[in-house]
Amino acid sequence: MTGNRRRAVPRAGATRGEWTHPEFVAIAEDLRDAVGLVFPPNRRESAESGMRRAMAAFAISDPREFRRALEQDGEAREALITELTIGETFFFREQGQFDFLRASVLPEFRAIVAGKRRLRLWSAGCASGEEPYSLAMLLKDAAWPDMASILGTDLASARLAAARRGRYTAWSMRGVQPAIVARYFERRGKQFLLDPTIRQSVDFRVLNLAEANYPSTAAGIEEVDVIFCRNVLIYFDLPTVTAIAARLLACLAPGGWLFLGASDPPIAELVPCEVVLTGAGLAYRPAEANRRVRMPAIEAPYLPVEDSLPAVFVPAEVLEPPPQVARTAPRPDTSLRVESFDPANDPAEPRDSQHSAYDQADYDAAARLARAAIAQGDDDEATWVVLVRSLANRGQLAAAGEACAAALDHHRISAELTHLHGILLAEGGRHAEASVAARRALYLDPHFTVAHLALGDALSRIGDTARARLAFINAEALLTGLAPDTLVPGADGADASHLLRIARFRIETLGRARDASRPRYRTRTRHMRFSSAERARSRCRLPRTSPCKATPTGHCRCSSSG
Repeated sequence: MTGNRRRAVPRAGATRGEWTHPEFVAIAEDLRDAVGLVFPPNRRESAESGMRRAMAAFAISDPREFRRALEQDGEAREALITELTIGETFFFREQGQFDFLRASVLPEFRAIVAGKRRLRLWSAGCASGEEPYSLAMLLKDAAWPDMASILGTDLASARLAAARRGRYTAWSMRGVQPAIVARYFERRGKQFLLDPTIRQSVDFRVLNLAEANYPSTAAGIEEVDVIFCRNVLIYFDLPTVTAIAARLLACLAPGGWLFLGASDPPIAELVPCEVVLTGAGLAYRPAEANRRVRMPAIEAPYLPVEDSLPAVFVPAEVLEPPPQVARTAPRPDTSLRVESFDPANDPAEPRDSQHSAYDQADYDAAARLARAAIAQGDDDEATWVVLVRSLANRGQLAAAGEACAAALDHHRISAELTHLHGILLAEGGRHAEASVAARRALYLDPHFTVAHLALGDALSRIGDTARARLAFINAEALLTGLAPDTLVPGADGADASHLLRIARFRIETLGRARDASRPRYRTRTRHMRFSSAERARSRCRLPRTSPCKATPTGHCRCSSSG
């Protein structure tokens, strides 16, 4: 996030999720057309706040005047884009991907590239340069034998200017090993000056990823061996994401690697590519000629990847309250409290940990204790889950989303955190994006039951009844194999019997909806009026050669009549 800015307060008369002035709507549409940025309802409040900050920077108070400035002045648009896209990053962010690059990718390229051509790396959406400079330091530490070409691109030229200066604060150094800081930075007061040799090894250029101007021989954006494009695709709608993903993959050299961020949508269902599940999350490579996608190993014959999509959770109005779960049952590592649990009926439990505070519905204490534990280095997955859930249960969805993104930086292959990311998206009404998160969770753990339920709910919300029903059938298949009182991981204390009732209820209702949506055909016939005798003759069983003895009143006297 960018600094410690105060949260914008909606202006009088504004409804949450709506723009307060029609010119802000027009500005948002202009940005969508120009650079592909989109602002769903849950982002409009913060987006309008960013627009107003950009207006203040140019001493403009009227949104109409600001829109005219955007049409005429490149600096105004630059300031606005800087405000609306998160430029916060730090060196060696998501360390696991750098470790994978060092241990697995570079040795592979030593045999292919070394001595033949330069290794090419590209940081797309590099902000103020920490990411491409991290790549440069990694290559130097790994004693890469030849020259390498490292490119950093971003939409905001102001950020690229800061990147070229190579001056950073301690905030950009958090998590960096002291030996790295000592080796590559010179401390001057509160600033850290980057080693000139590292600074000179990276080339920076302005590039709008939403524009179809790459791959490009002239710009040197082709045959790239490694692309980092992390936490960038979250700003775009799915058609734009699809187009960008296709172009990024087209920029890769044979055998190249594309790394996305923990918050970015998985792209395997959008474009042809090969997917590799690494210890640092998903990575992508150009598709092989004889197949479209290679998915990570999934032992789930009941879950074809082609039949999976979105995520959310079941609307409360169709559910009965979950039964109270005995506290004697063991709590799985990532299962938390029962929704209907009453602390008054439970033996007193000291609130000495984030887990016990959460179990007693003291979400403020749970969040505080979880943050303290994380600050002290106890950042296991369960602690992050408590933090995210506590913030969400307090209604602080934006803070919960930020915590979830930070958690995924540390635990990229956590199915539960990925699932929670989808739940938060769904709470903001972003069901299509939530579906992407659910799909990712099921890539990571196809037996994660709550992701199947979330998937089915989200699909039903976007009108995909058939696949929604299949998702609930998959959940039912998993739940029927559990004892009724089994606490289901990730279900916040609900047991298998309760979730099974949910799954079966949704299967039944979606089946009715499917049947109701099927077209009904009727054979259209001419309406004819028959006399009583004619109707009687029509029921007669005598051969046609034998005249029926039906009377005018409709009574057939034939011995073989019906």
